[in-house]
Order: sequence, then structure tokens, then C-alpha cells
Amino acid sequence: MQTVDIIIFSGQSNMQGQTEALPEVNPEIENALEYRFNQDTLIPLKHPVGEMIDPQLFFKGAADGCGSLVPDFCREYATIKNRKVIAVHAAKGATTISEWLHGTQRYHFLKLKVRAAIKKAKESYNIGKIYMLWLQGESDAIIGTSYQEYYEKLIELKNLAKRDLGVDKFGIIGVGYFTDEHSADQKIMDAQKQAAKDDQDFIYLTDICEELSLNKSYINPHARGHYSNEGFKLIAKASAKPLAELK
Repeated sequence: MQTVDIIIFSGQSNMQGQTEALPEVNPEIENALEYRFNQDTLIPLKHPVGEMIDPQLFFKGAADGCGSLVPDFCREYATIKNRKVIAVHAAKGATTISEWLHGTQRYHFLKLKVRAAIKKAKESYNIGKIYMLWLQGESDAIIGTSYQEYYEKLIELKNLAKRDLGVDKFGIIGVGYFTDEHSADQKIMDAQKQAAKDDQDFIYLTDICEELSLNKSYINPHARGHYSNEGFKLIAKASAKPLAELK
């Protein structure tokens, strides 16, 4: 059977996808599928990505049917690695890292969806690597989560993903500047970078969001602090390459 890699896209609104519009050019991504929990099916990957399970609790698709980084990431990854990929969208806007940890309903449903995706994939494919990608931290900057608390909870979440989901590597897409008080954002950025230095289960994929978040050309003009389709193309390219090149 063909081998596929499974990539879990998790975090808050920027991982959920909150661009200005559905991209005008929106083909199905070659060698990429998306797992949908509600129908227990694998479908061709294209915008918009994700599904509604519970609007208050769990994963809503790309906000208002718009774009996300997932298709561009998977196109880049599949091309570089020359391997089919299955995307599992598991993101929800305005969430703190504490809301993703063991004992929460969100983590419970994360496990359900990812395990169901793995089971479905095994019906037709051999599983290669399982990666979890994390783009989150803006809400923690807003509420003033300390460097140490975020650092510890990020490692806790990674350990859960490794234990419960079989994740081989936990990829971090570093957050950008989101709050008016940039020092609050910096604590999250620093914690993410240090966790990746201290723990080899992580891979810090890119800090491109630090630059793009300060450039209006790559921000959704209707949603402050959220990336546009053009911004996501750059984020996807920057983050997919180091993950695809892992041995």
C-alpha cells in the first residue's frame, strides 16, 4: 500500500483560517486529502478546510468559508517530500493553550478526531509520519500568560500528543505580534523558541509571523492580527520546507 503522512493542524484562529476571502484560484491539492470526522471520510484537499462539530467547543472550518494555510502547506510538503499527505484540521479561534490540555472537552475531541483519521487512513494506506503543527498563543498574550506557564503547558501538550496520538514531531509555527503590548507577545514567542531548543520532540519551523504580522500587506484588512491569503502562502512555504526535509 502507498505510504502517507498525517499532519494535524491545531491552534487558534490563524490556524483555523481567517482570511479576507476564499482564494479565487482554488484547485484540489495534488497528493493531499483532508479527513472529515462528521462523515468519517477522506476528501480531496482544497479551501475551505475544516468542519463544524460544535461552534462553542470544537473545530469550526475556516472562518466564513475563507482561506487557511493548510492547502498551501500540504502542496509544498507533498512536493518536497514526494509523499501523499492527509490533513486533519483541529483548530478553534480565541482559545488559550490551557483549553487544549488533558481533561478538557477540546482535548477529548482532538483525540477522537485524530484517532478516527488514523483509523480511516489505515484502511487504504500505510502510515508514515504523524506530525502536529501548532499555531497558537495570541490569546495567551492577551490574557498575560507568563513565559514559564506557556513554556510548561506547551511541553505538556506535546507530551500528550506524543503519548495519545503517536505524534513523531510537534512543529511550532511561531506566533506574530497580536496585542498592543508587544512584550506580552514576546513572552509567548520566547517560550515557543526555548521549548524547541530544550526538547528534541519539537521542531521550530519558522518565525516568519513576527515579520508578517507587522506588514499590513499580509494581514486580513477586516480582522486585525489575522493573515491574508497572500500571508498564508508565505507562512505555508516557510514552515512546510523544514518539516518535509526531516529524516
